[in-house]
Amino acid sequence: MVSQKISVHILTGFLGSGKTTLLNQLLTFHQGKINYVIENEFGSTSIDSDLVKKNYNQLFELNNGCICCSLDQELIEVLEQLILMENLPDQLFIEASGVADAGMIAAIFKREGVMQYFDLKAVIAMVDAESFEDRLLEIPEISRQLVAADHILINKIDQVKPAYGADLKIQVSQINPFANIYLCEFGYIDYQVFEKKEKISRFTSLSSNKDITSLGHGMKSIAVSVPEPFDKEKFYAALSVTMFLHYHQIYRIKGFVKFEDSDEPVLIQSTGNKLTFSKLNFSITESPNLVLVFIGKNIERHSLEKILNRTLLIA
Repeated sequence: MVSQKISVHILTGFLGSGKTTLLNQLLTFHQGKINYVIENEFGSTSIDSDLVKKNYNQLFELNNGCICCSLDQELIEVLEQLILMENLPDQLFIEASGVADAGMIAAIFKREGVMQYFDLKAVIAMVDAESFEDRLLEIPEISRQLVAADHILINKIDQVKPAYGADLKIQVSQINPFANIYLCEFGYIDYQVFEKKEKISRFTSLSSNKDITSLGHGMKSIAVSVPEPFDKEKFYAALSVTMFLHYHQIYRIKGFVKFEDSDEPVLIQSTGNKLTFSKLNFSITESPNLVLVFIGKNIERHSLEKILNRTLLIA
């Protein structure tokens, strides 16, 4: 285990949403640190790398469009190069291509061997306020990018009417109820928000047994109450297999459950196709509701409840 892990920020968003502008501003904001950049282009010719200002110490390019599947190993090889360098970077910024699956990129940083050296701070998604609704209907990758994000920046807000910007914020929050959402121009906000630890109190009052469907894109958020303790091994196996078989439908899982070996609630969340458990310290007054939220397309409550019921300790 290294004494100081490399902080990682993943920037995602469809073509033209403002990712490179945001990257340049983040690099300026973090001047004085050792910053490395990975650029992921769609196609064999790099363009964005020429647009990135030279406020970094080294830049790597992956030019096959999507850091997942075929480029999974290539990214791992770059990460191996980083940790073997004499002067380790303080931070790594990854600008994913407009069609990349941000959840699958983030999942790489949840692997045990990778987590020894890298600390995934945030997945940041950019949204083009002018073209968002049209793109959302045409491009399925946008929904995945939004659902995977910890922070969502609705950019170019100066190009639309204020009332429309407020409406977009509501639409985006329906797609991803977990993310912090900001309206901005030229990708600018107070970037210190990316460094703050997530306040778990945001999730302690999740409402159960409620479906939220956003109009126009078919995304659905289903919250399932889970008051009974689970068999941990059955739970992990069932949800892992479900995500693997139904990855085209289930985009994200997040919430709190209890296992038979403890009375403490555990935070469950999926990153790409990887499921992670986190034990947290709660006071009696802030103990969270035991609820799991599933986000995806064409998902149904009865199917999800059937999967969960098979893993209950009392079953």
